Amino acid sequence: MRQLAAIVSWAQAQQALVIHRMETDLRREIEENLGTVDGSVALSAAAAEVGSALNLPHMSAMALVSESDTLCTVNRSTHAQLSRGAISYRHAQRIMDEVRAVPSLEAPIFEDELLRLAEGRTCAQFTAKARRLRESRWPETINIRHRQALELRRVSLDPKPDGMVELCALVTAEKGQAIFNSLTASARTARSAGDQRTLDQLRTDTLTALLLEAPPFAGSSHASSFISAAAAVPSPPQAEDPRGIRTEVMVLIDAETLLGAEDKPAELNGYGPIAADAGRRLARQALHWTGILRDNSSGEVLAVGRRRKVPAGLKRWLQARDGTCRFPGCRVSTFRTEIDHTVPWGLGGETEHGNLSNLCPKHHRLKTLGLWEARQRQPGKLEWVSPLGQTYSSAAQLDFRRARETAAPASESAFPGHRERFSGPPSPDEGDGEDKGADPPPF
Repeated sequence: MRQLAAIVSWAQAQQALVIHRMETDLRREIEENLGTVDGSVALSAAAAEVGSALNLPHMSAMALVSESDTLCTVNRSTHAQLSRGAISYRHAQRIMDEVRAVPSLEAPIFEDELLRLAEGRTCAQFTAKARRLRESRWPETINIRHRQALELRRVSLDPKPDGMVELCALVTAEKGQAIFNSLTASARTARSAGDQRTLDQLRTDTLTALLLEAPPFAGSSHASSFISAAAAVPSPPQAEDPRGIRTEVMVLIDAETLLGAEDKPAELNGYGPIAADAGRRLARQALHWTGILRDNSSGEVLAVGRRRKVPAGLKRWLQARDGTCRFPGCRVSTFRTEIDHTVPWGLGGETEHGNLSNLCPKHHRLKTLGLWEARQRQPGKLEWVSPLGQTYSSAAQLDFRRARETAAPASESAFPGHRERFSGPPSPDEGDGEDKGADPPPF
């Protein structure tokens, strides 16, 4: 087993070396072709290449490229020990993290000390000892690291199976602990009063109710006082969504399911399949929603719903077709993307669905700079060529097929005025009489 672990560490060290060399070559090529550019462009380009090759999300690929560069340029002793199999990659990550805030002149000596400290210890044991050692020796760096970490505070949403998501918040330790303790206190009070829900369920339901149903914070800076102000712990989730939810929904659901005649899964744009009941609830609860009618037998799109104060019909169709950014592996929702002409407008590219796709800002920039080339030989089917000449494909969320001329009559739409057949996406100038500035940018 020890020999196997050494082989894995050696392979990870070689991977870091290959990625670093690739990033270096890309940086040199970009500087030669585009002149001096922001260093983040080379990092992003390398991450796009690595993410596409290894099927990694962009941010995970960015972290891997950054770590590889640090291992091969700054923390070479750590890379050498990783190559020998003396430490694991997780140990190497912790060493890089601890050394980063140490004064540069003392960093190599501290790195060697940490390498000796890592021998024979699990990553968790090593991390605890390394952190205490650094903070006792350079206590002045604690505030610096905290200020840097504070800049990274965020809330993230991670889709999970079975109609669930994981909502995470990165906050300061004292606030996070106060919030969790207050939620736990409320949950225990409810349990003492006879509530049969588990502590985890009660904490979750209390947090959800406070964020969606309670009055605004009114400037309170103390999580404990805010949470304790809710005298009654919320009831278990009912069939209907909490009254605080106000959603803009793009849900793909056939008319029979929407009307309750069938229970086929619905498709929530940017997430994936959801239960029929959930789709119907979203349709009832949302202030605005867009319906898409498709043929049950063929799956062909027949109509796209219309409504006021939304982008033009073509953009709505592209949102439904693509689902996410069309760069390989990217999962950014189309509600946060930009419409891109595959063949640029200035080079004769047309504004029609076979030449348009959704790209998130960072991947849109890589294409605009000419680092990545996109081809759309068929509507919705993109082929990407990387700076290293590798080819990757990207399939649309919906497999568009032009409606057949003699198809059987489709199910009657649940939306008044949409009973006519529809042979393809809306024309570029189709809209709702408003929002004329929503056409894609000319690049």
